[in-house]
Amino acid sequence: MSHFTAAAPGSRTPHPWVWSVLYFPFGLTFGLPSIALGFLASKAGVSVGAISGVVGMSWFPSAFKWTWAPLGDYTLSRKLWYRIAITLVSAGFITMSSLPLSPRTMPLLSFVVLLTCIAGTFIAFATEGLMMHNTPPGGRGRSAGWFQSGNQFGQTAGGGLALWLMTYLPRPWMAGVVLAAVLWGCSLALALVEEPPRHLHHGSPADKLLDAWRQLLAVLRSKAGRIGLILAVLPIGTAAAQGLFGSIAGEWSAGAGTTSLVLGLGGGIAIVAGCAAGGWLAGRLEKPMSYAVSSALGVLACFVIAFSPRTGLGYAASTLFYTFSVGMCAASLTALVLAFIGHTAVATKINLFFALNTLFSLGMLRVDGWAHDSKGTNGMLFTEAGVGVAALIVFAWLSGRVRGTETTSPAPAA
Repeated sequence: MSHFTAAAPGSRTPHPWVWSVLYFPFGLTFGLPSIALGFLASKAGVSVGAISGVVGMSWFPSAFKWTWAPLGDYTLSRKLWYRIAITLVSAGFITMSSLPLSPRTMPLLSFVVLLTCIAGTFIAFATEGLMMHNTPPGGRGRSAGWFQSGNQFGQTAGGGLALWLMTYLPRPWMAGVVLAAVLWGCSLALALVEEPPRHLHHGSPADKLLDAWRQLLAVLRSKAGRIGLILAVLPIGTAAAQGLFGSIAGEWSAGAGTTSLVLGLGGGIAIVAGCAAGGWLAGRLEKPMSYAVSSALGVLACFVIAFSPRTGLGYAASTLFYTFSVGMCAASLTALVLAFIGHTAVATKINLFFALNTLFSLGMLRVDGWAHDSKGTNGMLFTEAGVGVAALIVFAWLSGRVRGTETTSPAPAA
């Protein structure tokens, strides 16, 4: 019977930058709708509430992806799943960039975004399994930082690149073609990593489902898993406001060039710096506490944006600070989960926590969209900050009361 194992000392261990490259396409499935389509749809007269619905469709699959993650864990090879997903996401990007943007086309665009992002989840499953197999235990904190840097860079710099391409290329569909080429370029990094053996390769579908269930239950019975579960469901570190930065840029008189630069290159640099800071913090504090501290910084960032001067410089400085805090949250949450998920059913277990975090982020995104349309931008920011403060208080009250086992992963099923 084969099962996932950690990279052994002396085996070929790739530099963790490969996880940034391989995970970048997954981040781009969020960046294209939120930054590029969000900004251009706003210019086309679409309401922020309607735009938040489209952006929400990019998050929706990630809220439930743990339910189909066993397909990535127990069926085809990780590398084959990655290439299949890249093919489908490329088709989705070309379709998104070809659709005219207006209030009438938002339902169709939402459907295309949904299908594309479902395919994108298999990019995540493949990269997660490859990372856990190719990374020794002592290197997982560093790998988590690089891993989330690729994701967040795709959401920020990738989204900015998509906006620039859709704005300045002769035809919008050309942007989709260029982005598809970028995705296939990222897939070349697969040659640098080792394919892990498939767990329960010869088992029946029932055996595989039962094993995935056993793995999840073991994690949820552990004290570390339960603390992680609490942090995953609390609406902190959601980055919800970031999904609407492209839509509100006009309030700071930020044009397409400024927006693409700030949310693209600038956001990419800020998010990578935040991921590095989050990884550093997770190595020096208890991992749940590092995530709570990172989330508190995000709450502060909401107030900074609200009180920033309504100028291009104010928009840049305040949103980049928020983006930095998002990187810290992403890296510290990843480090928290990698510490206790074990080596089998990796995508299934890790995505339960990521999915729950995304589900509550999706709810916060919808709350932000409603708050903006009814109370304005500052009302949206104060709402997100208030919810975050309440969530941190709940965590402080619950964290000392959690009980559970110390063992998180059962022995692989025979």
